Amino acid sequence: MKNFTDIVEYRRSIRKYDQEFDFDPKVVERALALATLAPNSSNMQMWEFHRVKSPEKVELMKTCCLGQNAAKTANELVAFVTTPHKWKERADMNAKVIRNAFASKPNTPEHVFAYYEKDMPFLYGGQDMVEYKGVAGEEGENQRKEDVRVILNKSVALAAMTFMYALSEEGYDSCPMEGFEEDKVKELLGLPKEVDVCMVVSCGKRLPEGVYGPRLRVELSDVVKEH
Repeated sequence: MKNFTDIVEYRRSIRKYDQEFDFDPKVVERALALATLAPNSSNMQMWEFHRVKSPEKVELMKTCCLGQNAAKTANELVAFVTTPHKWKERADMNAKVIRNAFASKPNTPEHVFAYYEKDMPFLYGGQDMVEYKGVAGEEGENQRKEDVRVILNKSVALAAMTFMYALSEEGYDSCPMEGFEEDKVKELLGLPKEVDVCMVVSCGKRLPEGVYGPRLRVELSDVVKEH
């Protein structure tokens, strides 16, 4: 399945997988590698993909997902997670690349480097922050943190979507789930308190009854607005 239209049309949220199917875990491995190529804010790549594949952990993860049908027959589950604590190493990584790229241009203005060396530390770490969006003190700090949460979850969601399309390209299936007990998922996977579990994606090969009816979408005119 190489045509992107076919891939998009094939993908459905599957609620029941074929447990007799000869599931190839390397398909998930390849799909996760492609997920790392997803667009993300400022190339900060502040995400982790926690692949749950051992039988014992899979069963525990299913419980964390409230035993919903999309989890119960899955071969593997992947938790897509934000990593706000990794901002400094990611900013340093990008800053180094920029510095090296302009090493042969000694007259490069400093504002070229400021994005990762000053702006990113301000946004993600609150460094040298007097106010944020015109708001000072605790209120400004809380707004900054909330904005960062939104930014990171957007990027992680794009990676999850890329992962699901990559599975579809190989004829495998998935279901993105928001119904899970986040604290229990964090405990099971050893995740720090400050991360968000954006979603858990189940993986497998669909059964016909795993597709809950025809695809339902609103009219295109309801969602596409031209200006």
